[in-house]
Amino acid sequence: MSGKDLITIEAVVRDLRGKGAARKLRAAGQIPANLLENGKATALQLDPKWLSKAWQNGKEFNLALEGATKKVRIHELQIHPIRREAIHVDLMFV
Repeated sequence: MSGKDLITIEAVVRDLRGKGAARKLRAAGQIPANLLENGKATALQLDPKWLSKAWQNGKEFNLALEGATKKVRIHELQIHPIRREAIHVDLMFV
C-alpha cells in the first residue's frame, strides 16, 4: 500500500492515565492508545470508526498528531470479548 492509499487518523495526546481514565474515555466514544517509540509510550486517544477501517486496510495508516503526519502500524489491538469492538491499541512508527 502506498502512502496515498492510507487512511489518516487524527490523534490527541491525553494527560490522564490509568484504568478509570480509560473507562471514561471509552464511555465518551474514544479509544485509548499508546504510541510506542524508543522505549517510551505516549498516551493518545483515537476515533474508533477510523481505527476499524485502518485495521481492515492492512494495519497501517497515517497518524496526524500535533500538526505532523507520520506512518504508523498497529502493533497490538485489544478487542472486547463480547461486543467485539476495540478497547485499546498500541501503535509503532513504520
